[in-house]
Amino acid sequence: MQSSRVMVSSGELPSSQLDNVAATRPFVQQIDAVFPSSEHFEKEFSSLVTSYNRAQFTLSELFEQASHAPLENGRSLLKALPVTCDPDDTWCIDPRGVLTLCVSKQLYERLGLVGKKLPFKGCQELHAIKIPLRQNVESVAVRARQRTAIKTWDELRTQRGLGKWEIAYVGEGSVIPLPQVVHVRPQVSRYADVFIPVPGIVPGKETNPEDWRERASEVFEWAGMACLGAQRLKANDRVDPYVAVYEVPAPSRVGNLTHVRWRGTMDSAFVQSVLTTVVSLVTACPSGDDSLISLTVHSNPTASVSYITSTGLAEMKDPPSRVPRSDGEDTLCLILTNDTWISGQSIGKWDARWG
Repeated sequence: MQSSRVMVSSGELPSSQLDNVAATRPFVQQIDAVFPSSEHFEKEFSSLVTSYNRAQFTLSELFEQASHAPLENGRSLLKALPVTCDPDDTWCIDPRGVLTLCVSKQLYERLGLVGKKLPFKGCQELHAIKIPLRQNVESVAVRARQRTAIKTWDELRTQRGLGKWEIAYVGEGSVIPLPQVVHVRPQVSRYADVFIPVPGIVPGKETNPEDWRERASEVFEWAGMACLGAQRLKANDRVDPYVAVYEVPAPSRVGNLTHVRWRGTMDSAFVQSVLTTVVSLVTACPSGDDSLISLTVHSNPTASVSYITSTGLAEMKDPPSRVPRSDGEDTLCLILTNDTWISGQSIGKWDARWG
């Protein structure tokens, strides 16, 4: 059982704090929107579609092509990471235009590049190596050593029978071979007669902080269960209390609920467009309306970089260290009403985002 850490915050709408949600989370793999059923809301969400690319490369091939990826406002338009997670050795290319290798001690010593040991206890020893991909950032000699090291890794994979990497990426540029385009379209589920919290269920922070946090946690739990289509939310649920104990947040009402899910590698512009749509829809509702939207953003836990601060994006500072793993956690849940929002960020262990 992994231990999670949660940070809860809140604010009023509109809010500049929500403007950087997408940019700071470069590798989002799933978004869930839950709301009281509305044809208008569903139509707006259903219009939001995107795509990403899949192709097979050696890391050397990708390294050369990524080095020439176009920039926009100082940021790389190419983001890439492996489709499947190797628990020992992985990598990603983030919007800063940096290739980050996260490798075992054995591979680290074979590659011969300078990196940093991850500062965590209780897990295997891993090292992070940062390689800027922009032209003219590294000396000719350093770039040559990097190319040699990456080629060595490719050769080791060939010897192990692994061959080329299966890669998911988004961004522009000339990429060879031509990729398989994977479309990310919304999947819609509808649930009738379920308990839905009323918008004013979470009082302001001026109330008892412990009560406020507990009430917020109840609403986040409801949102998670709604994304799962849990039977416990049904108004006619009659589960044996000795088998499953769950109480919906109070006050709640009974109504119909819609769940929209996008799953796949998504670029930051698309993630921001979903959030912008949510804010636009919920703030356009008349004051006192019962509209409430839950938006849950899941980052890919296998990425060696999962979160980049706004300062890190602007000034090329290193992101927080983390251990990539398939059972990791990096989730943001937003509950938005006509004029307020609360957020719960949840990360697993071996993640230095909050120290």
